[in-house]
Amino acid sequence: MFDAHLHLRDARILPYHRRFVKDAVEAGVSACIDCASRPEEWAAEVSCALEVSTAYGLHPWQASLACPDWAEYLTGALVRDPSALVGEIGLDGIRKVFDGGAAQRSVLRTQLALAARLGRPVVLHGARAWGALLREIEPWAGRIPAWMLHGVSFPADLLAHPFLRRRDVWFGVGGGLLARGAQTLPRLAAALPLDRLLIETDAPDMFPRGGEPLVLGQWHALLNQPGNLRLVLRELARLRGLPAEELDAITDANARAFLAGKV
Repeated sequence: MFDAHLHLRDARILPYHRRFVKDAVEAGVSACIDCASRPEEWAAEVSCALEVSTAYGLHPWQASLACPDWAEYLTGALVRDPSALVGEIGLDGIRKVFDGGAAQRSVLRTQLALAARLGRPVVLHGARAWGALLREIEPWAGRIPAWMLHGVSFPADLLAHPFLRRRDVWFGVGGGLLARGAQTLPRLAAALPLDRLLIETDAPDMFPRGGEPLVLGQWHALLNQPGNLRLVLRELARLRGLPAEELDAITDANARAFLAGKV
């Protein structure tokens, strides 16, 4: 299985890193996209048994907190790693901000320009802000080689949007698919184009119902682990009417096509 979005450098899992990776391998996860989404993670080195593709970016939650020279620091990280993606970047509607989202938009535009200049695929965050995010990224269509919308959850009719119909746009489906009473995401997951479908855990976040926690974290939060990807795969396979093994092969190939910027 290919986990298309997780956070290997997250400070919450570093004390348990060996177990985090061991459980992933034992569950059948062989590859992942690791998003280093804050400045202190860009220089961290992580080695493990997984096949790791790395993304560097400033998460929208960090938009108003980063040091003044963050863009220079991020550029250096990307230049040093020619295979790296830009991400996780975007807009967020979950956490309340007091500037109307101005800092998030400014940070996003800077990173989109950097991704276009370096020719790197982008991993996007748009939780409860997908409409606003689409307005920001639409002018960049064709200037960035590939796009991944991470943790998608929006009404299926939004798939008619011209940008989302592009063949260089991929969709990451995660543990929200297993939430009790979920309706929007299952309907969307059943309608997403099969050749642009990815599966992800967002570990250590987005702990799925029925999953195995890595550890009982701070504030009694259950920390997610990539081994729970099998639950996402099984539920998505059920919704799509496909054997899990077949969908596993499809999503693995899709992830590799996204990384290569191929359409």
